[in-house]
Amino acid sequence: MKGTVIKIFGRYYTVEYEGQSIISTLRGRLRKDKRLEKYSEAVAVGDIVDFEMEKDGSGAIELVHERRNVFTRKYKDSDRDDLIAANIDQIVVMQCFGKPRLNLRFVDRLLVRGSKEGIPVLLCVNKLDLAEDDDIAILEDYYRGYNLDVMLTSAMTGEGLDGLKKVLEGRLSILIGNSGVGKTSILNGIYPGLDLRTTEVSEHTGKGRHTTTNVEMFRLDRDTRIIDTPGLREFGLMDIEPEELGIYFMEFAKYARKCGFSPCTHEHEPDCEIKKRVEKGKISEERYISYLNILATLRDYYNNRYR
Repeated sequence: MKGTVIKIFGRYYTVEYEGQSIISTLRGRLRKDKRLEKYSEAVAVGDIVDFEMEKDGSGAIELVHERRNVFTRKYKDSDRDDLIAANIDQIVVMQCFGKPRLNLRFVDRLLVRGSKEGIPVLLCVNKLDLAEDDDIAILEDYYRGYNLDVMLTSAMTGEGLDGLKKVLEGRLSILIGNSGVGKTSILNGIYPGLDLRTTEVSEHTGKGRHTTTNVEMFRLDRDTRIIDTPGLREFGLMDIEPEELGIYFMEFAKYARKCGFSPCTHEHEPDCEIKKRVEKGKISEERYISYLNILATLRDYYNNRYR
């Protein structure tokens, strides 16, 4: 039988099959599958799997079908990629005005990941009702030269929710964001039948308390599904070579061929077209600084790794 993994809890996997949710485990031989060795988990939410029903009504996963894509992160203290989801149609990065503060450098890391994996990325900024006069202008200026899809919403007033619902329809989307940005409130606003649990932002830290504790897929209608994730505050990109990073900053990539050196890291090289564009205001200086910060992290990782 063939089903879709919709939730993972420890060594148990919930498989959706013909409207049923079947608690399953892995066959021992699956853990030795060479294709899966590079990942933290053999199976991810979104995987299409073959499984057999056991006499007690549980399932035994025997095979993971070839994946269209994977959504991963990687940290310097791990040899394996942290596998979060598979076979997704789009990444929806959730941020907000107000608290917790808009973190565009976190967004940049998600944009790099999406670009590397060939997965479209949408930025949804919630709490529009709390936006100050220049907040939207700052956001637009930061991504000038990059054709990023941005949606502004307010779970409080309902503004923008119809538009976001249309973007989600017919797709499998993964929602990524810091705790407290309003992911759950937005989903409840679009699909009231979900009745997901919400929480408040901590007054002490200004950060959201975790509401979602596991990666889990919800079917919103026949063709629309979302994968909700725990609030993420960090996102590792240690599987990217420093010299490759500029490829995934899309407003850099289209001008990089004019650089005096190839490859060019757009940091110290003379006659760098990207640095010229930054100086002329064609590329945001803050976005360029975000690039340099990621570049420094990658350099430090690779220098220490091969020392």
